[in-house]
Amino acid sequence: RGCKTGPTRERLFTDFRQRAMPRAAKDRDRPRVPPPAREGTLDMLMSRSSAVRARLMNDEKVSIDYIEACGDCFYMAMEAALSEYDGWHPHYAVAQQRHLVAQQMTEETFQLYTLLHTQRAEGFNFMKGVESLEALRRRVKLRGEKVGAQKCVWADGFAMETIANFFRVLLLVIDERFSGGQKFTRISPAASEVDLENAEGMLDAEQNTVMLHASTREHMNLIRYGGKKLPQLGDLPVELRQLWGIQRVRSAPPAEGSGCLDPAAGSSSSGAQLMLGASPSAPLSQPAPPPPLSAPRRRGGGRE
Repeated sequence: RGCKTGPTRERLFTDFRQRAMPRAAKDRDRPRVPPPAREGTLDMLMSRSSAVRARLMNDEKVSIDYIEACGDCFYMAMEAALSEYDGWHPHYAVAQQRHLVAQQMTEETFQLYTLLHTQRAEGFNFMKGVESLEALRRRVKLRGEKVGAQKCVWADGFAMETIANFFRVLLLVIDERFSGGQKFTRISPAASEVDLENAEGMLDAEQNTVMLHASTREHMNLIRYGGKKLPQLGDLPVELRQLWGIQRVRSAPPAEGSGCLDPAAGSSSSGAQLMLGASPSAPLSQPAPPPPLSAPRRRGGGRE
């Protein structure tokens, strides 16, 4: 009688209900938060044909060719598109494109990349341990398929401009890293003096065009239009061309050497001799050193 007794079963049950019920009610009132998306899920959704088509005014002729995410995505997309012109040719191969870009790099390019790496600019970690122009060129030539996406140099604005100039193609890019009109990036092949004099650099309707979609993680896929990997600019409706700021095109036959894949005027148009007018080991006309994109593209520092 004089000792303390423990709480009764009824008391324990009542205390449990008092503690549990408010918590349950609070949980019911709390808004449900979906689990975080797996890494790359949003990126994949943005790259679906329907999502890309929505960027291009829901044009039913738009579709996507998915490219392997191995660090060579830009070069692989270009190889697929260029091969539609007259069949595959060794000059279209990823290794050859990387060789062209490496040969275009100068001491000025090396100094610029070194400075950006020193300033810890995003995307230039690949310059770690690169002490000379030749070392930079060797690294650029490494294929992602062989060394992996994290050990190769991804194509940046400099590389894209080099390829556009060499193959005389127009690049129309949808870049998901940006918003609004900044998503639409155009890289035109350098205009010849004749083009500038005759039409102030106006693009031809017959200009061969490659359309690309760049995801937020900088992976590129190839966009087809009307089933074509390499459509002519005139194949695109006016509304789509205007997304890239192209208001007018020249409908007359293009000047010699313009709007074709052969950078050398007067060279044979046969598939076997296509692109042989410019030797890969010879210096090409140097494009402007600063990348033409509005921001440096990450090179080997992220994921495709």
